Amino acid sequence: MKNLTLLLVLVSGLLAGYQIGDYRGKHAREALQQAIETGKSLDLERRTALTRLEHQLDDINANHRQQLEAIRRNSANREAAWHRARNELGEQATRSKAQLAATDSRLEALTARRNSATGDEQASLDQQIARLQQERNELRSEIEGNACLQTRVPHGVAEALNETAANGG
Repeated sequence: MKNLTLLLVLVSGLLAGYQIGDYRGKHAREALQQAIETGKSLDLERRTALTRLEHQLDDINANHRQQLEAIRRNSANREAAWHRARNELGEQATRSKAQLAATDSRLEALTARRNSATGDEQASLDQQIARLQQERNELRSEIEGNACLQTRVPHGVAEALNETAANGG
């Protein structure tokens, strides 16, 4: 019986110690549980924020791609317009050279006729020759201007001219 009493005292002491320890650990367990819940809520907030940021980044990327595509289209349109203008200048220069050659041949013919003409006819031919010489000078000026327009301009000069034009200067 002595052993049984000793065993009962030992078991009751063990139970009492467990209960006291369990009561003291209650705050720690509650704090741990609250920390776990806080961690879960913070993880959920983090995931939500990451998802929101990914959507914003996707929107920014889509907007950037649209702007880049618009810039490319604008550049292609400007390049095509520049090529058309350059080709038109080339065609205009060719037409002007053909007109100049025709004017030169008419001028030579009129000069030859004037040398063999008499008074009134010679005065009329002089007026026609003067008009053709004026037309010839205008054509040469136009040809030189077209040649100047086809000359390459350094990039820095073109930018400065564009800025001046954009500023109203």
